[in-house]
Amino acid sequence: MAPPISESKIALSYPLYTCDFDPQDTTRLICGGGGGAGRSGVGNKITVVDTSHDPIQVSAEVELSRDEDNVTSLAVGQRRNGKATLVYAGINSGSHDQQKGKNEHFRVFAVDPNSKAKSVIGPKIAELSRSSLFSTGDADAYQRLLRISPPGSAGAQVGAIATGLAKDAQIAIFDVAAGSAVAPKLRSRLDIAKEALDLDIIQTSEDAYQLAYCDDYELYVVDITKKGISDPENVYTIAHDDSGSRPSFRSLRYLTPSFVLATMNLPRRGGVLLQGFRLPAGTQSKARIAVNTRLPRAVTQSTGLAVANLSPAPTSPPAKQGDAQFVIAVAGHDFSVSLYTLDHQAVGDVDLIVNLFPLRTLRAVHHGYITALAFAPFAPPRTPTARVQHLRLASVSVANTVAVHGIPLRKLLDRSAASSSAGKAAAKRAGPPRQPRYVVAIKSQAPSATRFLLAVAAGFLLLGLLLQGVLEVKGLTRPIIGARGVVPASWRADLPARYQQQQAPPALQHEEHGASSPLAELLAEKKLESGDSVVLVGEEAAVDGAEGSRVETHEESTHGPARTWEELPPEQKSLWRERLKAGGHWAEGMGETLFKGVLFSELAGAVGAAVGG
Repeated sequence: MAPPISESKIALSYPLYTCDFDPQDTTRLICGGGGGAGRSGVGNKITVVDTSHDPIQVSAEVELSRDEDNVTSLAVGQRRNGKATLVYAGINSGSHDQQKGKNEHFRVFAVDPNSKAKSVIGPKIAELSRSSLFSTGDADAYQRLLRISPPGSAGAQVGAIATGLAKDAQIAIFDVAAGSAVAPKLRSRLDIAKEALDLDIIQTSEDAYQLAYCDDYELYVVDITKKGISDPENVYTIAHDDSGSRPSFRSLRYLTPSFVLATMNLPRRGGVLLQGFRLPAGTQSKARIAVNTRLPRAVTQSTGLAVANLSPAPTSPPAKQGDAQFVIAVAGHDFSVSLYTLDHQAVGDVDLIVNLFPLRTLRAVHHGYITALAFAPFAPPRTPTARVQHLRLASVSVANTVAVHGIPLRKLLDRSAASSSAGKAAAKRAGPPRQPRYVVAIKSQAPSATRFLLAVAAGFLLLGLLLQGVLEVKGLTRPIIGARGVVPASWRADLPARYQQQQAPPALQHEEHGASSPLAELLAEKKLESGDSVVLVGEEAAVDGAEGSRVETHEESTHGPARTWEELPPEQKSLWRERLKAGGHWAEGMGETLFKGVLFSELAGAVGAAVGG
């Protein structure tokens, strides 16, 4: 049995808006937020949380100026000269500086390694530089989005930031400083028609990167090379449905250079879609949906997205991504986090993403709006170990809380490769063993057709019963389910005589040693044409005093109106009992239920029975 998903929480003193793990030390989580400028009692801070303990605990914290804005975006980079970790953050300058047209919104901080106690003397987090990368002078604009690419060859990284609440939306692309430098080097600014709701960046080759961003309804990509930066290319537009409405993008993340994952919120808070897109390549000009699913109905809006690769390709491009499993986390408006798994398969020169299956739903993770999600980078252990490996997932909220979940992992044994002769021969030639693949130890829930088929069968059964009931009430078919007995009389149409005759046999037949009742045999003596009825005519007493019966075709003018057994007067019922008994057609032991459904008429003082044919 797989270990459960662990959980540890801590409450800080300020609302949190962003978080990221240290790629050099995946047990360190760096968070930021605050009350903004001029709000007494709630400071603006950056906090380092040590997630290697249970419960998690704060290892370092710095309080920023209360005259400036809170931390709105954050990303953790590499170490400076192999020592302090660089942290990039979006913090607007104070109103006094902005009135002068100065807004140094891009900040760089250094976080010392091994900060494990607040009591250690000396700063643990220090600001190194501040700069402005946007050209807009809008006082309401702020640095809403910040992403940097994973470190590539020689530690090179490229980052991107995007405006929020700006009249003129922009995206700034910059080189992340390496070595002793700390300030970013601006590459280009993109003036875009609508503000980006989310963006991500990935390295595609030795000296090339690609930026993806989305607004409400469109997905764009931008190629970044040494020669320059391309114009944004629209690769996907969400289509309108029949009602004229359409979903809107909320978040996106790269899976590989070929695939992007995105969340979409349906209109009128109708739910959340999770879709994987194959980006255009070669002669293709538009992205195509490769996988998609819908989150549980309880999640009507998403607020965040995070993705983790459990078998990352080597960081030196153009290394190709092989088979791997991705873990996906989607934050919902109901303070839940929905977990999914997705498989990446490399089949020859073709890459596929398949099996987008739900893993777990973590409910009530926080007591307030979830503002950010982050997975810790996972690297398989270099040496064999019996310890269960975990993938850390962090989430923060405006309710001042930090939650860290540990998702258990297991090694994946490729039985087909290990058992084949080709696989064994390759293993002998390869020298050192390949790095083992890891997957989530908890089994994902693949969709099952059982519930669907049962629902379809139940629907057809209900429809059939409803149709049968309507036909019975309208007198268009033989009664089977008794619908005529449960509706008002005003709804019922007259029952044709042929269906009355079909109703009679169960009442008229009395099985005894496999034979029908004598009364049924008597009624069967007369062969009918379609629509005819028969009548048992009571004969007058013979000379010997015996009374008999004969079968005739019923005629209204001759035999008179028909009556049911219940409508007959007591003397008529008594007369018929005696006559049928004398003729050997009925006995006391048979009961009067044989007469139900039978129509009776009176002829010249005698009583007859008419049976609908």
